[in-house]
Amino acid sequence: MNRQQTNGYIYALGASLALAASFVFSKSVLNHLNMLQFGLLWFSMGVVWNSIWFLARRDFRKVKGNAWQKTGVAVLIAVLEGVATGLFYLAIKAMENPAVVSFIGNIGPVFVTLMGVLLLGERFGRSQVLGIVITILGVFVINYREGDFAGFVDPGSLYVLSAAFLFSLATIVGRRLHHLLVPGYMSLIRSLLLALVMALLFFQSGDMAEISLRIWKNLALGSLLETLIVIVFAYQALKLIEATMTSLIISTKGVWTLVLAWIFLGVFPTGMQLAGGLLTLLGVWLITWTRGTAPGE
Repeated sequence: MNRQQTNGYIYALGASLALAASFVFSKSVLNHLNMLQFGLLWFSMGVVWNSIWFLARRDFRKVKGNAWQKTGVAVLIAVLEGVATGLFYLAIKAMENPAVVSFIGNIGPVFVTLMGVLLLGERFGRSQVLGIVITILGVFVINYREGDFAGFVDPGSLYVLSAAFLFSLATIVGRRLHHLLVPGYMSLIRSLLLALVMALLFFQSGDMAEISLRIWKNLALGSLLETLIVIVFAYQALKLIEATMTSLIISTKGVWTLVLAWIFLGVFPTGMQLAGGLLTLLGVWLITWTRGTAPGE
């Protein structure tokens, strides 16, 4: 393993930990605010964090040279991730435990692998096929309800699946066009677009609820992690390691979310949800393990 790969793994792990923490912070806030109130404040703060980062690091210098192409890629990825992010927070709002949202989100590497084959001409072998099957099975197990799989059509589950598909598409675009990626620039555009959309919807809908100091703290910390740290780290990892490896490491967010939700929110998955979550982790590992150890299988 060379230094570039090591740095890529560190960035991906950092993104996973930050994303897990942001799920817990957001669930804490969404217990008190509606989606529009939450979105307006969360992403407005995100604009502040990203602007400070973008200017302090002078990332605007990286945009020079192919500026229009870099802006186009940044806007495309920002739109895909923006819609996906909104769907994810709708799922967190709808579901009691953010760890369950995170585990269902592990379907993402399945989408990444299939898109890699269809759009990037990548190959995968028998172990990856098995991993895809196990991951999908895990999602069904997570959504098992009272003797049948009716829970699979819960709005929260559909939100997560749709979001995972869009995030995966953004990952493939980012990997294909990594030479045009400026992570800080893309993250700023994403936060700005989401903040504008939420502002337009909010000011047509009603008043802001009273917000305690504790909620403000959770908003500030959570938005810093999700709107800046996760995005910058994830796309920095994509520039250094394969998209599938990035997805594998970030998929461990379910484990971190489970622990953090248990500690700070006092919620824990049911036995079926936990079993399904572990199946998704096993499936994602098999998908990526084939790439790392047996590329010619």
